[in-house]
Amino acid sequence: MVDRLGSSRWSVSEARSMVARLRHVAGDGPEYDGVELFLALCDYLDQLHGPDGFDYVYAGAERQALADVVRKVRGRSKVPDPRGERLIQPVNAAVTLVEGRTLAAQLAAADGWQSELGKSLQALYTYLDQLYGGPGAFNELLTTAERDRVASR
Repeated sequence: MVDRLGSSRWSVSEARSMVARLRHVAGDGPEYDGVELFLALCDYLDQLHGPDGFDYVYAGAERQALADVVRKVRGRSKVPDPRGERLIQPVNAAVTLVEGRTLAAQLAAADGWQSELGKSLQALYTYLDQLYGGPGAFNELLTTAERDRVASR
């Protein structure tokens, strides 16, 4: 189990708490979109982690077991997408999967809490990439039924 989110100074629980509070001060623009994206990705990971929710980043055998189930579930329903529409699938109302990666990098390069938010987002993308099969592999959201199958592992 890993408590820190990548190169961020925040642990998973600290990040979730901080970002929930930042939702009220972020205003409009990329910071707000980053807050909403972070919360949406955490909700998604809550569903994948199952009843215990996303309180920490799995490591070692625990991560491998979750990754194996995610890949198995994805393999069942994977249909080639000739137009690449999965990459423009919205994570939330404002940000797609691809835009979220770009936004995370922009925020990480900023100062203050925006940097920590960006680094935390990058860590979530890295973790999801690992669960999906490697760098850049997190390119689609599982359906609700698929998430339920993963969570019930």
